[in-house]
Amino acid sequence: MSDTATSDGALPKTGPGRWWIWAFHLVVVAAAGGVLWSVSYPGSNLSLFASSGCASLLAGCFWLGWTIRIAGATGTCRRWFPIGPVIGVLTLVLLCTGAPFKMRWAASRGAFAAIVAGHPLPPPGSEWERFTVPRRLGLYTIVEAGWVPGGAVFYEAHGDVFYHAGFAYLPGGPTRDVETAMIELASFHHLGGGWYRWSATS
Repeated sequence: MSDTATSDGALPKTGPGRWWIWAFHLVVVAAAGGVLWSVSYPGSNLSLFASSGCASLLAGCFWLGWTIRIAGATGTCRRWFPIGPVIGVLTLVLLCTGAPFKMRWAASRGAFAAIVAGHPLPPPGSEWERFTVPRRLGLYTIVEAGWVPGGAVFYEAHGDVFYHAGFAYLPGGPTRDVETAMIELASFHHLGGGWYRWSATS
């Protein structure tokens, strides 16, 4: 028997087959990770989502053709056949539950809270007042921040030409004064406490 022969369902011990299998699944994991990371922004990273989504689709088509070919040639199912679908299902579950954003925000919230802690909040009718923040707050990149009536607004770097997105600290909730100060029509989603994620058209 050849040195590269395997028992049914086992990975080959030597030869290029084993490395093709590992390389393929690394690509699948990277594509799935890109999709999940792209939805962990307060808005979304459309370019990353599109590229990772296309890569995932191509990987799925390749997996289907590859497994059919091997199963047809050998008459057996290999142990690695279910790995790709399991990664795909897990990715869909995480997307549906919003877990990527929730985990990234949970890891970053303390850095944002430290910025607003102890600062007096501007009263109603106040105008936008820009203030300086570190470019990196937690796991997010902030390009601009400003005090608005009743709180503070942070602009995250990965909006695009059609919208802006970021976070807001508004203990009293979003008000028309806040939208007026931002000069945008913003949509707010409560994150707990006085924190919100927001997005707005340019």
